Amino acid sequence: MKHVAVRSDEPLIELDAPVIEDRPSASRDADLTAREQAELRSCAEVWKGGYYEGDPLDPMSPSTYGLMGYMSILHVTYLMCIKPYVNSSTTALEIGPGRGAWTKSILSSGAKEIWCLDALPAEHNRFWDYVGRTDRIKYCQVSDFSISMVPSDRIDYFFSFGCFCHISPALITEYMRNLFPKLKKGAHGFAMIADYDKRNTAMDDVDRYSFLRILDSKAFHGRRYLPVKATWSVMNKLIPPQVGKKLDKDEETDVRPDRWYHFGASAACEMLESLGYEVVERDVQVSHRDPVIHFRKP
Repeated sequence: MKHVAVRSDEPLIELDAPVIEDRPSASRDADLTAREQAELRSCAEVWKGGYYEGDPLDPMSPSTYGLMGYMSILHVTYLMCIKPYVNSSTTALEIGPGRGAWTKSILSSGAKEIWCLDALPAEHNRFWDYVGRTDRIKYCQVSDFSISMVPSDRIDYFFSFGCFCHISPALITEYMRNLFPKLKKGAHGFAMIADYDKRNTAMDDVDRYSFLRILDSKAFHGRRYLPVKATWSVMNKLIPPQVGKKLDKDEETDVRPDRWYHFGASAACEMLESLGYEVVERDVQVSHRDPVIHFRKP
């Protein structure tokens, strides 16, 4: 008699399923058939009304994964935009590394060389304190958008996140024009840009994307979570969460520290194509608020 655990929260079901051993093919076929029927019969005892894990269309849907059922947008970006494209033969270029969070993830994926271009010196950003000193990284403080320090036909992979949103469209275009000869044929790139339409749409429906919804999900089900829910309910009333204001595409184009510049996914993609790039994905959809464009050099 065998005990089969169909799912962790279901009782064990006793099945008369044979143990499959190394036998002649005819006998093995009979054993597989018996096992097949036993496993099909086991389904009759569970999932009344049909198995339902959760709603894949809901960005914050509860599921049987419970507390492990959610991922950071930053981690998803790493999994989708960095990890599949970087290996030990990759020479990467990152614009706007800041303290080096993305640089460190590119480095951990095995890149043999990373060029980091930033408007501020590494000491200001505390870059080496965070990333650690390594000969695999070339950090360059830039005084223009020429990318002149990077050799032509050198880069296999390009990445920029949280930088181009602070650069006006005309200068992003200049950056991307100068980037083209630095990329090898077939090189992939990912760039996050500002799109006020997408941002404002997300702001209009912020409750749909809010992690606070998990407080009402199965992940926080049970008496032990009641103090957490009660405390948050009081704090939420006394100090409402700041979700940011909607942005106006017709705003002034004056230069201010930390300001955003609307470009828009459609206009940015048209710009890339006009410069000779192939747009692979208009928006990888790793962020509810900001587009990340996937492109390549044909």
